Amino acid sequence: MSNIESLFHPFIATHDKDNWTSWTSPRMGYFNREVELGANFNAGFLVASKIGYMDIPHIHDGCDSYFIFTGADLDNIFESEFEVNFFIGDSGVSMEMYTITKPTFVRVPAGVYHCPIYYSKVVRGLNNMLWYGGVSTGRVMPTVDADGKEGYSYEIDNWVRPCVRDPEKMCTWCGLCFDQPEDELKEFMAPFFKNVASTTKYKDCFMELKPDFHKLGDAVINPRAVFKGVGDMQNTDRQVSFNIVTAPCKLGDDEPISNGQVSEYLWFSGSDAYDPWNSWDAEIEVMLGEDPGNMQKVTFDKPGVVEVPPGHWRGAVTVKRAGKPVCFMPWYPSTKDRYRITQKVVDGEKLLVYNDEKTIKDPTAGDELYLQIKR
Repeated sequence: MSNIESLFHPFIATHDKDNWTSWTSPRMGYFNREVELGANFNAGFLVASKIGYMDIPHIHDGCDSYFIFTGADLDNIFESEFEVNFFIGDSGVSMEMYTITKPTFVRVPAGVYHCPIYYSKVVRGLNNMLWYGGVSTGRVMPTVDADGKEGYSYEIDNWVRPCVRDPEKMCTWCGLCFDQPEDELKEFMAPFFKNVASTTKYKDCFMELKPDFHKLGDAVINPRAVFKGVGDMQNTDRQVSFNIVTAPCKLGDDEPISNGQVSEYLWFSGSDAYDPWNSWDAEIEVMLGEDPGNMQKVTFDKPGVVEVPPGHWRGAVTVKRAGKPVCFMPWYPSTKDRYRITQKVVDGEKLLVYNDEKTIKDPTAGDELYLQIKR
């Protein structure tokens, strides 16, 4: 296998949480390049199959947390029915609550309490995609002493945390808290609803994903859902779009482009997040290379992520076969507007061209830096 071919990372089906009966299984093994390579990307499908909740109040002190909520049917993303109650705030005891019923992007700044996330309405499947923005080891949990004073508990070693059913015991990740009867769920959630803060400090951390009408051709469902980064929400450093491909097509140009020193991750899966394995039936080809004169094909027929490291070049994405709709999500972990560098040869000289606005002959290291940071 060439180095270029190794940039395709297939998803892994895992049954390690089969007893977490509120969630679909098998699920896609969490794709985490942040842990493996220090890259700023990690994401996965976490699909709730019935009413329940996720997690207890905690803080990530070293990174922002991003959530994307959709229905499970990504090829019908604007029509899915679901309801999420999202708790966020400066106190682990009294938090603001926001109700989500449409595809929505959520940013939780570093150092801010969040959770539980209560799935109060699940029709078929409720998809939650979690994406960290930075590196954090462990979490900070809230504590309250006998006098009602709030404190902190640092969850670092082996992700130690109290059992949500019996606080006197430690969590063993048995999954029973995800299979509680309705009366126990209501009992657990009651204090959070009772103590909801009256403030709206974090209202700007929630953005509904509006329909985006594209010009990618008839093979891609129109409209699509897009989050455009800082243009949509301040202080965010990532961009993503949900492109549902229904027929063979070519996306992008044959001419190689580079995003300079910004990485990119090209996600390919079935469009049914509830069953991402059986909803996959496609063959994809992506052209990649370390320089534009030496591009290679990466071809695959299973769901996974194509990694485009900083400094690499990418050509067209060709969907050679689409027996079922393909979910193609390009993830772009940067605050910069998307831009492209191309390389041209004029009179025997290699020229770097930045969006056809600036041409530099014989670029120095400083010139290349200019190309990378101009926008």
